[in-house]
Amino acid sequence: MSFYALITGILIADPVARQGAKGQFATATIRVATDDGAILVSAVAFGRLADNLLECRAGDAVAMAGRARLTAWTGRDGAEHHGVSVVVEQIASAAAVRRADADRRSEAAKRGQHRGADEPADPRGMP
Repeated sequence: MSFYALITGILIADPVARQGAKGQFATATIRVATDDGAILVSAVAFGRLADNLLECRAGDAVAMAGRARLTAWTGRDGAEHHGVSVVVEQIASAAAVRRADADRRSEAAKRGQHRGADEPADPRGMP
């Protein structure tokens, strides 16, 4: 049984790029606060969403939406554990957006530094 979920939390480690039979995908684990403490949510993203997830770093706050299912497993200690697994359909991270914006500004500044003295700063010909 699956259900649609909106997950918000903190990445506990950098997302990991993986290669599958049909191409690249990314996995990540998110710590989600609950009334009873916290749970760990496993996430997998494909295609463009995998690229977006890989821009995130450990400690980033993220919001994800997608198809989810409850999981259960027996740990090394013999205790039964429960969790949630999500196939990402949407992702948002303010930190990743800020980093991408800073990278764009840095690249633009580098291009500006390499302009010749007689080249206009503005592509329309304005100084």
